[in-house]
Amino acid sequence: MRRLAVVLFAVFVAAGGVVAVGVTEALAEPGVVENTTEGRFEADEGWGASSYGRGVSGENYRFARPSEDGGGARFNIEIPERANYAVYARWPKVKGLNDSAPVGVETASGTRWTKVNQQKNGGRWVRIGEYEMEAGDAHSVKFSRQTSGDDYVAADAVKVKKVSEAAPARGASKGDGPEATSERASASGQSGEDVVREARKWIGVRYRLGGESRRGVDCSGLTMQVYKKFGVPLQHWDEKQYRKGARVPKGREKPGDLVFFNEHGRNISHVGIYAGNGKIIHASDYYNKVTESQMKYIKGYVGARRVL
Repeated sequence: MRRLAVVLFAVFVAAGGVVAVGVTEALAEPGVVENTTEGRFEADEGWGASSYGRGVSGENYRFARPSEDGGGARFNIEIPERANYAVYARWPKVKGLNDSAPVGVETASGTRWTKVNQQKNGGRWVRIGEYEMEAGDAHSVKFSRQTSGDDYVAADAVKVKKVSEAAPARGASKGDGPEATSERASASGQSGEDVVREARKWIGVRYRLGGESRRGVDCSGLTMQVYKKFGVPLQHWDEKQYRKGARVPKGREKPGDLVFFNEHGRNISHVGIYAGNGKIIHASDYYNKVTESQMKYIKGYVGARRVL
């Protein structure tokens, strides 16, 4: 069946499109993560593998049909220091690719999405954009399947290249850390129950990878938008959110606390808002919407953080 899918993929005829990104020739240099790089790539079973086409980086590339419900592909990149980085991606030169493939880059201020035309510039490094990124070992470049049309989205390899030092944060001071943010929010008279009430207003909004609006939202996008109402800035990234506020011992969670999960045995992969009585409000890719459900049915509980 997999072989048949690859053969069908090879004969698809792609339509033309508009290129919205720059191009540079492929270079053999550090900072490259391929879809076969051990521990650096994740994709669900909806993504096939193929080596057909020209300009394939490494052994093969991954491809998948567009889908509103299907999961994306994610490359995890190590960033050595806080700075501005150019982010590149590549796909093979092959017929049948999408002309509007969404690529999301995790930055210091959240996920930024760009649509690329994979019907052009195959087999080359394509510059997606320049982004300020924090130091860390789990920065992500994501390829989403939530795109129009029937053509395949391909994920082959990504790379980052430092271009300049990051600008100093404006107005930064010792009082601008997580603890100070929590104190300011508490002083405004808001409570965890208020957070829960705000989160419930999102129930029913559809799940969308990388989403952060009522047209579609993912787990960290939901928590970011809910807490934004209370003056608490959170990045659109569950692992970054886990570093905010104060740690809450297991069993002492209160309404409004952020609760985190490691569902796949590697890194933090999910976040929600504790609603009380063992329930959380979260954007669930399983239910394909924001819902309130029992926390005990979500595997891999990591812990909770109190940011209010």
